Amino acid sequence: MTFLLHKVEGEERRILAENGFGSKTNRTESHKQVQRDEPTATTLVANTSARKICCVFCDRSHPVKDCQKLSAMNYEDRESQVRRKKCCLVCLKPGHMAKKCHSNAKCLICERRHYALLCPDLRKDTNSYSKGKVAEEEQKLTEVLLTNLPSEREIYLKTITVRLRHKEKELCVRALMDDGSHRSYMETSLAAELNLSPSGKEILSQGLFGGEITPAAEHGRFTATVEGLDRKYSTSVSLLDQQNICSTLPRIRNESLLADLASRGIKLTDVGKGTPSIRVLLGADVLGSILTGRIEVFPSGVSAVETLLRWTVLGLGRK
Repeated sequence: MTFLLHKVEGEERRILAENGFGSKTNRTESHKQVQRDEPTATTLVANTSARKICCVFCDRSHPVKDCQKLSAMNYEDRESQVRRKKCCLVCLKPGHMAKKCHSNAKCLICERRHYALLCPDLRKDTNSYSKGKVAEEEQKLTEVLLTNLPSEREIYLKTITVRLRHKEKELCVRALMDDGSHRSYMETSLAAELNLSPSGKEILSQGLFGGEITPAAEHGRFTATVEGLDRKYSTSVSLLDQQNICSTLPRIRNESLLADLASRGIKLTDVGKGTPSIRVLLGADVLGSILTGRIEVFPSGVSAVETLLRWTVLGLGRK
């Protein structure tokens, strides 16, 4: 009996041990199961971070090719920064060399295999002759765009003559109304002519046609009063200084168009044979508050737009 009692107690201890701690095989499988079922919050965070676009040069959320900090540097410094960060000279991403890059990046300037940010043709430290040459070519291109029309046709943009005032100083200047511009600008020389003092500075890049972004540049911020020639309306506006506003834009001088406008009681302020330079650009930040909503459409293809500063026209007309 004693033998049987020991046998039963031994069997009970064996069963208890197996149920309480598990066999070696069960422990291994259980361990593997824990690994499979572990919480995945860390993985989710890692995946989210991997998907977030983060520029390696300024730590902001945008693609490297759009980095303003990098674009403000000259060509040599940009290339040096890319190499120092061990980024690809083609796609600007870290982790591989240019010769192993599979990106389809293509320069908009020279059409070679890199982004425009690393185009040698856009060196910022070119001499004054090269800068003058670029400006000359841009002027020629603008003239071609403006004149490559039938000789009897002309495109009118929304130009207007206004008074620009500051205290006792006052000037009559031509202004271009451009609702495609976020901000309003004035020629840098106007600050001295009106004794304006800057209220601050802003560093801006400008998006151009084709998707190119200019290097970041510093602009002084000034406040002046824009007033209609009839002095019936005036408003205080914030203007950023710019060396040149735009190329030559002709005034309205078509007598037939002026007669059509007059028949509807519309009188323009920017008329005549001369072509003074555009010295002020009124952007969307100003236009939104001075448009009256009245538009007159003419059979010639020209439309007249009323503003609180008087009328202006746009469209394809005749010279």
